[in-house]
Amino acid sequence: MTFAATLILIGRIILGLFFVIAGIRNFLNFAKASASETNYGFKLPAPVVALGFASQLVGGLSVTLGILPGWGAALLILFLIGATTLFHNFLLFQGEARKPHLYFTLVNCALVGYCLMVIGLAL
Repeated sequence: MTFAATLILIGRIILGLFFVIAGIRNFLNFAKASASETNYGFKLPAPVVALGFASQLVGGLSVTLGILPGWGAALLILFLIGATTLFHNFLLFQGEARKPHLYFTLVNCALVGYCLMVIGLAL
């Protein structure tokens, strides 16, 4: 295995584990997470929340283990788009309240970029 391939593998594992750990934490705090409101003032149905958390776990495991990592990364992109739109839409906030949402939006955009790299490498 080349040095470049080793770095790609390590990066893919780190990315995948990020989502696996987040998914596990979210399921462990399911009651609290499913009770929280979106930025638009409504709560998501519990099955929709569970589907989102399952997407984190399945997509993260796929990327971590290298089992259809392109499809797993695509699933993670769908999760990130939904989470960012519903819970971190910085355009809905003003002043200091906007800062954390802008930060999480930028982090999620960076994660989408990395997922696109995983998809590109899987092609």
